[in-house]
Amino acid sequence: MPLTLNRRSTTAARVRAALLLRKKIDELEQRFARTVANLPKNILARNVYGFSASEMRKIAQNLHAKAKEEIASGRGRKFRGSIEEAL
Repeated sequence: MPLTLNRRSTTAARVRAALLLRKKIDELEQRFARTVANLPKNILARNVYGFSASEMRKIAQNLHAKAKEEIASGRGRKFRGSIEEAL
């Protein structure tokens, strides 16, 4: 029998422990995804900037109108910056 550093039972126990750990991590990821999926999509922006839902709608309408004007005048281009700097 060749010399080994770990006996088979020790190696098998480590593999089982690793599989159990991976299973628990996957379960936690799924629970987190379900929790985040239940949140409203615009809750983060409202919480960060302190806007109400109606204020967010008004801001979106204004930005959309400005974009349409830029496109119509031929000055429109792809946005490659920070929204905070644009405001």
